Amino acid sequence: MGFITGTVLFFFVLTSIFLILLVLFQSGKGGNAMNMMGGASQTAFGSSSADILTKTTRVIALSFILFSLLLSFLFAKKDDKVPVIEDTSAPSISLPPTQAETPPPTDPK
Repeated sequence: MGFITGTVLFFFVLTSIFLILLVLFQSGKGGNAMNMMGGASQTAFGSSSADILTKTTRVIALSFILFSLLLSFLFAKKDDKVPVIEDTSAPSISLPPTQAETPPPTDPK
């Protein structure tokens, strides 16, 4: 694995973890995650924290998609020497001679 592939993979893992945490941190329709854990209400981060979390989630989700596409191109095997579809013709099978192929016995008189 090259330096670029390793670096992109590292940032992909960080982006994945951060995206999971952002989604879990956002409040749903019924309540928010901070109240379930015994924390303060959403006013602890200011009145516009939902907008900031939503925008941050969009940016991180977009970077997650871009990193996954980039990784798919980096890990793709491109070898022109090996064909994608190999020769699938049936191998030639040599059968033992049958009785019709053997000469009939000669009758000595």
